[in-house]
Amino acid sequence: MVHMSTPWRIEVDGISLPKPLSGHPALELCNTRAGWDGPPDPRGEYLRTYDALALLATTTGVISAESGDALRRYAGRDPGSAERVLERTRSLRADLYAALTGTPSAAGRRRLADAISTAHTRRRFVVDVDSARWEFTGHGTLKDPLDALLIEAGRLLADERRELVTACPGEDCGWLFLNTSRRRRWCQMAVCGNRAKQAAFANRQRD
Repeated sequence: MVHMSTPWRIEVDGISLPKPLSGHPALELCNTRAGWDGPPDPRGEYLRTYDALALLATTTGVISAESGDALRRYAGRDPGSAERVLERTRSLRADLYAALTGTPSAAGRRRLADAISTAHTRRRFVVDVDSARWEFTGHGTLKDPLDALLIEAGRLLADERRELVTACPGEDCGWLFLNTSRRRRWCQMAVCGNRAKQAAFANRQRD
């Protein structure tokens, strides 16, 4: 069950996720952290549990809700493996953010490229009577949400839309979005934009 809770987050099954406003699943992954302009802050972290990762993958449509539910149950039986996948996700998320904002290290580029390539090797193309789809081979694994998001990240990195990726300049933000209008500045005018306006007004009053 999804319901809006604040202007910048939603709750899914009682778990907080960032409000979907980027226009792409790979950017939604990056937006599970706020405050990219500073050191990691637990207050800006949304990927605190494996459940959050699985729900992110289902709400962005990269895996099915049924698969997400099954993986969450699996994670409950193997919390150590789930935590390792979560840690790897957060690490690759930082590499992806750097790649999309033009600040990647050589090591980060290699890690990201290797992870995306490996994710692709796990898929097969299935043709049904009236439809076709990509799906992961074999039984579901705890890596499925991460790998599905990495595949989307690879598509974006290789697509001309990559040039439209914009980072919100809001304080303690840095969320990414596809700036399709080329005029959008803030992730949300009602949040970061208004904060900047209020700060500018306060500075003028002091001056």
